[in-house]
Amino acid sequence: MVRFTKEDKKLIAKAQKQEIFEEDMITGERRLIGYRCKKCRRKLPLDILEVDHIKPRALKGKDNPSNLQLLCPTCNKKKGARVTDTSTRAKTKSIAGKKKSSGVKAKTTRRRK
Repeated sequence: MVRFTKEDKKLIAKAQKQEIFEEDMITGERRLIGYRCKKCRRKLPLDILEVDHIKPRALKGKDNPSNLQLLCPTCNKKKGARVTDTSTRAKTKSIAGKKKSSGVKAKTTRRRK
């Protein structure tokens, strides 16, 4: 099992845009104030957030930051070893939709007199 350091988690949070910033009213500078769970969007300390593979390693997912996300323990347990990426779901739906529509005739509407 691969263990991720705090620095690794920071890189993942930056790659997945899970950082929370606050703007200083006086200087206008942004400063980092915390991190969010990618799924439930709760603000949690970096130590509690767990690293999750978007495409699981069991399905040949890689360990690069683009395939990793930070989830709270509850969301990580719910997700398990499933793929829940929205872009993947959209692709499978469009492929399934094409297969269904190929053998179905289009409905015609009748006009009433």
